[in-house]
Amino acid sequence: MKSELTKSLFTACIVTFFVTMVTMLWVLQVSLYIHNMTDLRDRTKEAAAIINTVDPPLHLPSVSGYEQTALYDSSGTLLLPENGVAADPEALQEALTKGSGSSSHYQDGLLKRTLYCTIRLDNGNVLQISRTIITIWALLLDMVLPLAVVMLCIVLLSVLLSTRFTTKIMQPISRLDADNPDDRDIYPELKPVLRKLITQNQQIHQQMDALQEEHRKQDALRREFTANVSHELKTPLTSISGFAEIMRNGIVKEKDIPHFSDNIYHEAQRLILLVNDILKLSRLEDTDSQREERAPVALLGLCREVASRLSLQAVQKDITLSCEGDEVTIEAMPRLLEEIIFNVCDNAIKYNRDGGYVRMTVGMRGERAFVRVTDNGIGIPAEKHDRLFERFYRVDMSHSREVGGTGLGLSIVKHGMMLHGGDVELQSEPGKGTDICLLFPLTGTDAAKSP
Repeated sequence: MKSELTKSLFTACIVTFFVTMVTMLWVLQVSLYIHNMTDLRDRTKEAAAIINTVDPPLHLPSVSGYEQTALYDSSGTLLLPENGVAADPEALQEALTKGSGSSSHYQDGLLKRTLYCTIRLDNGNVLQISRTIITIWALLLDMVLPLAVVMLCIVLLSVLLSTRFTTKIMQPISRLDADNPDDRDIYPELKPVLRKLITQNQQIHQQMDALQEEHRKQDALRREFTANVSHELKTPLTSISGFAEIMRNGIVKEKDIPHFSDNIYHEAQRLILLVNDILKLSRLEDTDSQREERAPVALLGLCREVASRLSLQAVQKDITLSCEGDEVTIEAMPRLLEEIIFNVCDNAIKYNRDGGYVRMTVGMRGERAFVRVTDNGIGIPAEKHDRLFERFYRVDMSHSREVGGTGLGLSIVKHGMMLHGGDVELQSEPGKGTDICLLFPLTGTDAAKSP
């Protein structure tokens, strides 16, 4: 910016100088012409007055081509080509018609200028007086060297002044601290820009603070996740290891072997389920990985498939499982969508009372489709609603152990809904049941939320 400003000021100085110089030369040229022509007219009038007073009147022979009109030049000779002097046609014609005339012509290019002034005498003759003067351009030609020195001085002075002015102009801007801008010593024209810079700095600091806070939260969640995974994996592995060690040492009675084998199998299944859920959640949180292609999905039909998969589990707990509503088609990732609905319904059955019900309803709310899963189970206290979708969070740890939950099902639901650009609404009261509503955009053009 400084170099550009210096160039602009230098150019302005040089252009201003040349325009001023050319204007002054033109004014001088015009003034010189007017002064000399005025003086020549005065002299011509004086000479005419003297000639008109000669008694008897001065008379010269006629000159061919001028109709009995004798022509005099300031040299006193007749204006004949053979005398080396000729009348200026323009000035002559003007004198014959108007009584007096004047004209001028350049010679030697633009270096000399001959002025002509004519006046008609009382006897009808025409008096012409001429004068040759040098022009401004001839004077400039004679002063080439001094002018070159002057031009060089002006160029150097322009460079010096441009540099100094630029430095002075840039000082308030150079002193400006981009991190902590202050508008007290800045130009009024720059104050709006500076205020915008201050606002942007504040926003950047706020965003940086938010990012740092988010980073701290992510670190805390990562540590918590690592601790939870370690704890969750350790429990079934400890059980498996313990049962296997007892069987290896031959401490188990023959009749208890099936029981111990059954425990090992169930703990292994629990371990497999936990690992699968961790892998699912990890894939959902990986924003750079290629996810399942979107396709049209009929929600009511998908909910009926989920109900069919969970029917045996519902029968075992004497739960009435129903699915109703209107057929609505959305753009979604089919397998992930089925996993979302399955996890919600699976939780509704697991945390229900014997003889309860689980109802799935499909429909439209405004411009979004919904799947509502309602149960009359044990319910969730209001103070625990915010943490319900956290990884490994369990409302009732002992009950979760009994039903075999991993604590990741609703976390998978949360991240899956974000990838679909949807929302989850929760209503629940202890002893009255839980209502979870999944809201989906109709098409895949809605931007998915970042997990």
